[in-house]
Amino acid sequence: MKGIQNHMIRASAGTGKTYQLTNRFIRLLLCGLPPDRIIALTFTRKAAGEFFEGILTKLATAASDPEQAKKLAKEIDLQTAKPEQFRDALRQLVEAMGQLSLGTIDGFFHRIIAMFSLEFGLGGEFAMMSEFEKQQARLRVLENLLDENEARAEDRESLIEIYRLSTAGKDNRSFIGSFEKHLEDCHELLMRVPDGSFWGDPARIWPGGHLWKSQPTNRPAMVAEWRELLDADQGFGAGLQKSFNTMADHLADWAPGKDLFGKAKTLMLRAVKEIDALERGDWAFKYGNAKALNQPSPEFSRMLGAILRQCVAEELDARLKRTRGVFELLAVFEQRYNAQVRRSGRLTFADLPVLLNSREDKLDIEYRLDGAFDHWLLDEFQDTSGVQWSAMANLIDEVLQDPDDARSFFCVGDQKQSLYQWRGGDPRLFDRVEGKYTGGILSTSLNKSWRSVPDVLKLINDVFGAAEVIAAETFNETAGQRWNAGWEKHTCAEPLTELKGHSMYLTVDDEGDRWEVMRYLLEQLQPIKNRINCAILVQKNETVREVVNFLRGAMPGMPVVGESASNPGADNPLGAVLLSLFRAAAHPSDRFSLGHLGLTPLAKLLPVDRNDQQKALRKLQRELHQDGFEFTARVWIGKLDGELNGFARWRAAQFLELARQFDENGSRDIDAFLRFMPAQEFSDASGANVLQVMTIHKAKGLTFDVTLVPDLEAKSKRLDTARKDTLHTQINSDGDPEWILDLPSREICEVVEQLGEAGNQGRAEACYENLCKLYVALTRPRRGLYIITTRPSDNSGYFPRLLTDALAKDDGRDLEGSSTPAKVMFESGSFKWLDTWDKKETAEEVETEFEPITAERCHRRLARRRPSAHGGTVFGGATLFEPNGTDAAVFGQAVHAIFEEIEWRNDSTAAILQTHAVANPAAVIEVERCFENGEVAAMFEPIDGAEVWLERAFELVIDGEFCSGVFDRVVLHDDTAQIIDFKTDRVDADTIANAVKRHQPQLQLYRRVLARLTGLAEKAITCQLVFTRPARVMKA
Repeated sequence: MKGIQNHMIRASAGTGKTYQLTNRFIRLLLCGLPPDRIIALTFTRKAAGEFFEGILTKLATAASDPEQAKKLAKEIDLQTAKPEQFRDALRQLVEAMGQLSLGTIDGFFHRIIAMFSLEFGLGGEFAMMSEFEKQQARLRVLENLLDENEARAEDRESLIEIYRLSTAGKDNRSFIGSFEKHLEDCHELLMRVPDGSFWGDPARIWPGGHLWKSQPTNRPAMVAEWRELLDADQGFGAGLQKSFNTMADHLADWAPGKDLFGKAKTLMLRAVKEIDALERGDWAFKYGNAKALNQPSPEFSRMLGAILRQCVAEELDARLKRTRGVFELLAVFEQRYNAQVRRSGRLTFADLPVLLNSREDKLDIEYRLDGAFDHWLLDEFQDTSGVQWSAMANLIDEVLQDPDDARSFFCVGDQKQSLYQWRGGDPRLFDRVEGKYTGGILSTSLNKSWRSVPDVLKLINDVFGAAEVIAAETFNETAGQRWNAGWEKHTCAEPLTELKGHSMYLTVDDEGDRWEVMRYLLEQLQPIKNRINCAILVQKNETVREVVNFLRGAMPGMPVVGESASNPGADNPLGAVLLSLFRAAAHPSDRFSLGHLGLTPLAKLLPVDRNDQQKALRKLQRELHQDGFEFTARVWIGKLDGELNGFARWRAAQFLELARQFDENGSRDIDAFLRFMPAQEFSDASGANVLQVMTIHKAKGLTFDVTLVPDLEAKSKRLDTARKDTLHTQINSDGDPEWILDLPSREICEVVEQLGEAGNQGRAEACYENLCKLYVALTRPRRGLYIITTRPSDNSGYFPRLLTDALAKDDGRDLEGSSTPAKVMFESGSFKWLDTWDKKETAEEVETEFEPITAERCHRRLARRRPSAHGGTVFGGATLFEPNGTDAAVFGQAVHAIFEEIEWRNDSTAAILQTHAVANPAAVIEVERCFENGEVAAMFEPIDGAEVWLERAFELVIDGEFCSGVFDRVVLHDDTAQIIDFKTDRVDADTIANAVKRHQPQLQLYRRVLARLTGLAEKAITCQLVFTRPARVMKA
């Protein structure tokens, strides 16, 4: 297909990335491309949904309105397109919905691995783990590594030695905690760079030779010998002599991992930087304000030089050992994790691109995929990691080098919004791809904002267009130059140029005053009254909670929600008391949990006598194992129903939903449940009539009418401060790793060849990412932008200093009307913009007035009921600990699978049983024994005119709850029906009555569901339980 060019767009915030993507897709459709030959990928399901919705909306509008068709035809550069062509494209798109490849990049990788799961050693099926499941899987692997019964003594000793190396120079007493920290920081790095030769290898770091090797010498003895020379008359003044004595004390006690420059820092820094002169014996230096030149004896200088070189060498040696130790520790873990978790088909999204890149026959798989897609569209290209790109690069290369120009590549993104470099996002990928295909890709930039009015853009341009300020040494010259090279002034789109707005930069003297000034601004804005979509952006999740709590106390009439997720399983009284109840059942000697229960309404539901109380808790433990957590929690919540207000009931529904999710994994481990619940997060709903508080990272991709940014502080930190306790990966110009090292301090890096460049690279990347974070924060609003920081100190190198240097023309003026002192350092526009604000501008987003979050909630999340909530097939808790207890669930599934294939007993029944006998002989024997019972056999005798449902799934809402499940067998007649449910419970004559009682709620639910589905009266529906072990039929 001729006429569609490969295109790369760098689109600044608010310039219409989605607009460009949707137009590209529509152009491809109108050029006759089948929808299933186009692949469009982004990073979130929300963005993918918006993309698809945008395509459908544009096509539907153009198909029904000639003027809109003409407008869209011009936008996609197909001026002759008519409404009927858009109508045909819309029909073609809808008909192909099942074959479309519009989704997330993770979803695409998931799809490929699903197509070739056997090639990737996954046994045909796999599942994606949640974050909690990943954490628990990691813990289980770690426990297995240390389990006395699973590891040989020499293996455990080896692991402990590796751990010792991984913490060289670090004071870590917690093995598990330290190991988990390594996993959190470095596991994905190991997956990206699995070759151990990259980790802490001096030959890679110093290919010309390592000049800082540690020598087998007694350093404390060297310091003592040097101190004797110091005590001799070197001609130093009293102050300098004292500093050298402090240095000598420090060097005598110093050990790798401690701060080499912790004492006498100025003198130590000068000595290390001038170590060559020291070793030559001709060191001469000035100290303090003295003009005289100090020149110690050659022997003094050479001895000090030898000591300092040895200290630096020991520190480097510790860092090299620690890096290799981290790799070996992770490699041991990864080997077990791969076998125990990944190869069993349990994956994380981070696994997917790594698996795709791991195959030696990767090209064979790519060859089989190459013909699947002709046109690629990628969104948020700046957040694509090197590993992700590597998994797609060959496929896209085939497109870009297509000799017939019948295929195309399109990507859009903004390097200035690169917030995810810390997890592998590579904004330089833009430049590398553009450079590789020079002349083959059209590269353009978009800087016309369709979001922000001129008064907002004035502040944004003044900050990010201040080239000299951004590239100053105060922050990071390298990062600043890189930013300036990619910056272009933002202009305002025509429809917005006449709209009024307001931007302010305010400073306060004390950090605590920021919230008070924020309250003053909100009082002026009145976002709820004026229906202004308003957000407060902060840097960390804990600050979200702090701001929400402040505003709910200071402005009780203002509805505030925090977009940092809440923990409904543990952040409220009901959730806390249920967890204490379950914890007491698992650990009867836990006096804290018992004490907590004694202070709650549950106290009156538990026996007072200590022995009776323990019996009740043991009974609860059995119920949890038998009935699951959702069912048991529902029972106890029911007992408290009279004590619950609206808020508690709302939280109760969320608690039960989380308990249902936990039950789905089949576990009855109470401790695992207690870990699971506090780890699960829900986000409060938001809307145009609620004040939202969120992190800057969560705000990426969102638009608000007004944004307040009151949290840009960081004590003793610069914009170029690299992340602590993470390994540095040195990257070459192609984006490939060269080596990995736990870098020493900045001062040491500056004197060691190669490490100085690495340190500079790490600091420049950190500064650039912080500039991106600030850019995202300031480019969210349409009409109002308000920034509040403390007044920066002279030596500050963080956001307040950057904003002050870029925006402030003088010392500022007082903020009028505020009871808390604040200075206005910059202002464009005024609060008078509110006089021109039309509340209808966001009215389409608001259906009803938002009601403040109070204890009485009007809208709760629907609870979900599934068969597990009403018993289901239950195995006693003791069964789980029997030799074959873990096979019980598999056995039950096998029995159900056999019954599912038998509609009526006839000549084919024997063949069905014979087919299953090979894999599940015990299940077949149990089914045959059931058929020996006359009542069971009668259920399977053919009945003329009857309809049979086998394993029929359902999902519907009954009494405000989602009810979902599966009917085992239903026999429908004209005016009656029979529900038959098979149970493989291990019951006998003594326990079968209790089992029937336990399953009755499930069958009652099934009866109600079937009545709704068929229109039959409930009394016309009978329910029978078939207990397969004793081959008994019981009415329910």
